[in-house]
Amino acid sequence: MKRRWISVATTAVALAALTACGGAEEAATKAVDARDFVALGDSYAAGLGAGNYGDSTECVQSKDGGYPHLWAALRTVAAFGAVTDATCAGARINDVRYEQLTALSEKTGWVTLTVGGNDAGWTKSLQTCLLGTDDSCKTSVGTAVTTVQSALPSELDSLYKTIRDRAPNAKVYVLGYPHLVAAPGSSGVSCEALTDARRKALNDGADALDELIKGRVTAAGFTFVDVREAFKGHEACTKEPWIHGIRDNLSESYHPTPEGHKAYAEALFAVTG
Repeated sequence: MKRRWISVATTAVALAALTACGGAEEAATKAVDARDFVALGDSYAAGLGAGNYGDSTECVQSKDGGYPHLWAALRTVAAFGAVTDATCAGARINDVRYEQLTALSEKTGWVTLTVGGNDAGWTKSLQTCLLGTDDSCKTSVGTAVTTVQSALPSELDSLYKTIRDRAPNAKVYVLGYPHLVAAPGSSGVSCEALTDARRKALNDGADALDELIKGRVTAAGFTFVDVREAFKGHEACTKEPWIHGIRDNLSESYHPTPEGHKAYAEALFAVTG
């Protein structure tokens, strides 16, 4: 009776080993070499402000000056597979979700993303702060912050879930936004209509957006890259700005300069190595 128990147990162990071996072989067969890199997002991701847009008249992608391209160049040792720039100036969260995510697949190993500013209405707030009064600036930014806190959480959660579903093997890095203008009273450089009160309103609004995005990114299990410190002392209205002021090409106004996009890439590289 004892011998029979040992025989049955031995057989069970052998079967389990065979099953495990078969499962390992099946897993190995299904393993995916996820080395592709996909860049997603709005004008800050597309490289607006860096120049060299080529024929990209609709999405205005900088061919080599946007932070995704600069970061990819820094990570030559990563041996990327395909590199896809799906970014587009003016993109909102749902533009990314419905128009850019087709670039993702199980072979995607890295994803970068910056989006949310257009959904918050920062362009309108900036225009109000440049052309209106201190009070109208503060009111406009307050409206944008309300939008950020009420509408964006669910929209970002949905976007991040879809990214994970479509790129299950990817490391996802979500980069935030810098302060656009120097802190009140700190620059020593004329900022024209952007008084201390207006600068404070704009930077407080940027903080609200960044902190909201950071919270949703963390909840999604992705990595948030905060660029505010990287730009500190180099905002618009400083002696060495990495954010453009008013430009002849108005679309570039209050977007990163080439040096600003390098700062983005270096902040990302500091996190990814």
